[in-house]
Amino acid sequence: MLIMNKISAFLLTVFLGLYFSVAAQIDVYQDDIISLLNCNGTIQKYDFEYEKTLVSLRVRVAAKDTPNSFWEKFREEKKESIQELISILAFAYRKNYSYPEIKELLNYCKTSIAQEQLENEKEVTNEELKIIEVYNTSKITKTVLAKKEVLAADIKSIVDEWKRELFVKGLGAMVKAGYTK
Repeated sequence: MLIMNKISAFLLTVFLGLYFSVAAQIDVYQDDIISLLNCNGTIQKYDFEYEKTLVSLRVRVAAKDTPNSFWEKFREEKKESIQELISILAFAYRKNYSYPEIKELLNYCKTSIAQEQLENEKEVTNEELKIIEVYNTSKITKTVLAKKEVLAADIKSIVDEWKRELFVKGLGAMVKAGYTK
Protein backbone atom coordinates (compact mmCIF):
# COMPACT_ATOMS: atom_id res chain seq x y z
CA MET A 1 0.00 0.00 0.00
CA LEU A 2 2.85 2.37 0.86
CA ILE A 3 4.48 1.63 -2.49
CA MET A 4 1.17 2.40 -4.29
CA ASN A 5 0.93 5.76 -2.51
CA LYS A 6 4.52 6.60 -3.47
CA ILE A 7 3.88 5.65 -7.12
CA SER A 8 0.63 7.64 -7.13
CA ALA A 9 2.36 10.65 -5.62
CA PHE A 10 5.18 10.37 -8.14
CA LEU A 11 2.78 10.11 -11.10
CA LEU A 12 0.71 13.01 -9.78
CA THR A 13 3.86 15.13 -9.43
CA VAL A 14 5.00 14.27 -12.97
CA PHE A 15 1.52 14.91 -14.40
CA LEU A 16 1.16 18.26 -12.63
CA GLY A 17 4.67 19.29 -13.66
CA LEU A 18 3.90 18.54 -17.30
CA TYR A 19 0.53 20.26 -17.09
CA PHE A 20 1.95 23.47 -15.62
CA SER A 21 4.87 23.41 -18.05
CA VAL A 22 2.50 23.19 -21.04
CA ALA A 23 0.16 25.81 -19.56
CA ALA A 24 3.08 28.19 -18.98
CA GLN A 25 4.31 27.60 -22.54
CA ILE A 26 0.86 28.49 -23.91
CA ASP A 27 0.77 31.71 -21.91
CA VAL A 28 4.27 32.66 -23.08
CA TYR A 29 3.29 31.83 -26.67
CA GLN A 30 0.26 34.14 -26.45
CA ASP A 31 2.30 36.85 -24.74
CA ASP A 32 4.97 36.68 -27.45
CA ILE A 33 2.36 36.95 -30.21
CA ILE A 34 0.89 40.01 -28.49
CA SER A 35 4.41 41.45 -28.13
CA LEU A 36 4.97 40.88 -31.84
CA LEU A 37 1.71 42.64 -32.69
CA ASN A 38 2.62 45.49 -30.35
CA CYS A 39 6.00 46.06 -32.02
CA ASN A 40 5.17 45.46 -35.70
CA GLY A 41 2.95 48.49 -36.28
CA THR A 42 -0.37 46.78 -35.64
CA ILE A 43 -1.39 49.22 -32.88
CA GLN A 44 -0.68 52.24 -35.05
CA LYS A 45 -2.61 50.72 -37.95
CA TYR A 46 -5.72 50.06 -35.89
CA ASP A 47 -5.43 53.34 -34.02
CA PHE A 48 -5.85 54.91 -37.46
CA GLU A 49 -8.78 52.56 -38.25
CA TYR A 50 -10.45 53.57 -34.98
CA GLU A 51 -10.12 57.23 -35.93
CA LYS A 52 -11.49 56.50 -39.43
CA THR A 53 -14.54 54.91 -37.84
CA LEU A 54 -15.09 58.02 -35.70
CA VAL A 55 -14.85 60.20 -38.81
CA SER A 56 -17.33 57.94 -40.57
CA LEU A 57 -19.75 58.28 -37.66
CA ARG A 58 -19.30 62.07 -37.63
CA VAL A 59 -19.90 62.41 -41.36
CA ARG A 60 -22.63 59.82 -41.88
CA VAL A 61 -24.63 59.82 -38.66
CA ALA A 62 -23.78 62.54 -36.14
CA ALA A 63 -25.81 65.68 -35.75
CA LYS A 64 -23.87 68.89 -36.34
CA ASP A 65 -24.29 69.89 -32.70
CA THR A 66 -22.72 66.70 -31.30
CA PRO A 67 -20.43 68.00 -28.55
CA ASN A 68 -16.71 67.26 -28.51
CA SER A 69 -17.17 65.66 -25.10
CA PHE A 70 -19.10 62.83 -26.80
CA TRP A 71 -16.16 62.12 -29.13
CA GLU A 72 -13.61 62.42 -26.34
CA LYS A 73 -15.55 59.91 -24.25
CA PHE A 74 -15.61 57.54 -27.20
CA ARG A 75 -11.85 57.99 -27.68
CA GLU A 76 -11.22 57.07 -24.03
CA GLU A 77 -12.17 53.51 -24.95
CA LYS A 78 -9.78 53.35 -27.92
CA LYS A 79 -6.80 51.80 -26.13
CA GLU A 80 -8.94 49.08 -24.56
CA SER A 81 -10.69 48.37 -27.86
CA ILE A 82 -7.39 48.06 -29.74
CA GLN A 83 -5.90 45.80 -27.06
CA GLU A 84 -8.97 43.59 -27.31
CA LEU A 85 -8.49 43.45 -31.08
CA ILE A 86 -4.80 42.58 -30.62
CA SER A 87 -5.77 39.69 -28.32
CA ILE A 88 -8.18 38.35 -30.94
CA LEU A 89 -5.66 38.82 -33.77
CA ALA A 90 -3.19 36.79 -31.70
CA PHE A 91 -5.36 33.73 -32.33
CA ALA A 92 -5.01 34.21 -36.11
CA TYR A 93 -1.22 34.31 -35.71
CA ARG A 94 -1.32 31.30 -33.41
CA LYS A 95 -3.31 29.39 -36.03
CA ASN A 96 -0.75 30.16 -38.72
CA TYR A 97 2.63 30.23 -36.94
CA SER A 98 4.38 27.88 -34.57
CA TYR A 99 5.88 29.21 -31.37
CA PRO A 100 9.47 29.08 -32.72
CA GLU A 101 8.34 31.01 -35.81
CA ILE A 102 6.70 33.67 -33.63
CA LYS A 103 9.90 33.95 -31.56
CA GLU A 104 11.94 34.45 -34.74
CA LEU A 105 9.54 37.09 -36.06
CA LEU A 106 9.52 38.83 -32.69
CA ASN A 107 13.32 38.82 -32.51
CA TYR A 108 13.54 40.41 -35.94
CA CYS A 109 10.80 42.91 -35.16
CA LYS A 110 12.71 44.06 -32.07
CA THR A 111 15.82 44.94 -34.09
CA SER A 112 16.57 48.58 -34.65
CA ILE A 113 16.48 48.00 -38.40
CA ALA A 114 12.94 46.63 -38.31
CA GLN A 115 11.79 49.43 -36.01
CA GLU A 116 13.31 52.10 -38.24
CA GLN A 117 11.64 50.52 -41.27
CA LEU A 118 8.30 50.70 -39.47
CA GLU A 119 8.80 54.30 -38.39
CA ASN A 120 9.82 55.73 -41.72
CA GLU A 121 11.09 54.96 -45.15
CA LYS A 122 14.71 55.86 -44.45
CA GLU A 123 17.59 54.97 -46.67
CA VAL A 124 19.10 51.64 -45.65
CA THR A 125 22.86 51.31 -45.10
CA ASN A 126 24.86 48.44 -46.64
CA GLU A 127 25.20 46.73 -43.25
CA GLU A 128 21.46 46.95 -42.66
CA LEU A 129 20.83 45.69 -46.19
CA LYS A 130 22.93 42.59 -45.45
CA ILE A 131 20.89 41.88 -42.31
CA ILE A 132 17.64 42.35 -44.21
CA GLU A 133 18.94 40.05 -46.99
CA VAL A 134 19.71 37.31 -44.48
CA TYR A 135 16.21 37.68 -43.07
CA ASN A 136 14.62 37.73 -46.54
CA THR A 137 16.32 34.48 -47.56
CA SER A 138 15.61 32.70 -44.28
CA LYS A 139 13.16 29.88 -43.70
CA ILE A 140 10.89 32.14 -41.65
CA THR A 141 10.50 34.57 -44.55
CA LYS A 142 9.46 31.70 -46.81
CA THR A 143 6.98 30.61 -44.15
CA VAL A 144 5.61 34.15 -43.84
CA LEU A 145 5.19 34.40 -47.60
CA ALA A 146 3.53 30.98 -47.80
CA LYS A 147 1.02 31.83 -45.07
CA LYS A 148 0.53 35.48 -45.99
CA GLU A 149 -2.78 35.11 -47.83
CA VAL A 150 -4.40 32.83 -45.26
CA LEU A 151 -3.32 35.08 -42.40
CA ALA A 152 -4.48 38.17 -44.28
CA ALA A 153 -7.92 36.59 -44.80
CA ASP A 154 -8.16 35.72 -41.09
CA ILE A 155 -7.07 39.22 -40.08
CA LYS A 156 -9.50 40.85 -42.52
CA SER A 157 -12.39 38.85 -41.11
CA ILE A 158 -11.46 39.74 -37.52
CA VAL A 159 -10.86 43.42 -38.27
CA ASP A 160 -14.06 43.78 -40.32
CA GLU A 161 -16.04 42.39 -37.38
CA TRP A 162 -14.21 44.72 -34.95
CA LYS A 163 -14.91 47.78 -37.10
CA ARG A 164 -18.55 46.77 -37.52
CA GLU A 165 -18.93 46.38 -33.74
CA LEU A 166 -17.15 49.69 -33.16
CA PHE A 167 -19.44 51.50 -35.61
CA VAL A 168 -22.58 49.93 -34.11
CA LYS A 169 -21.40 50.78 -30.59
CA GLY A 170 -20.80 54.40 -31.61
CA LEU A 171 -24.11 54.56 -33.43
CA GLY A 172 -25.91 53.16 -30.40
CA ALA A 173 -24.27 55.69 -28.09
CA MET A 174 -25.19 58.51 -30.45
CA VAL A 175 -28.81 57.41 -30.73
CA LYS A 176 -29.06 57.00 -26.95
CA ALA A 177 -27.61 60.49 -26.41
CA GLY A 178 -29.81 61.98 -29.15
CA TYR A 179 -26.90 63.11 -31.35
CA THR A 180 -28.04 61.64 -34.69
CA LYS A 181 -29.08 63.58 -37.77
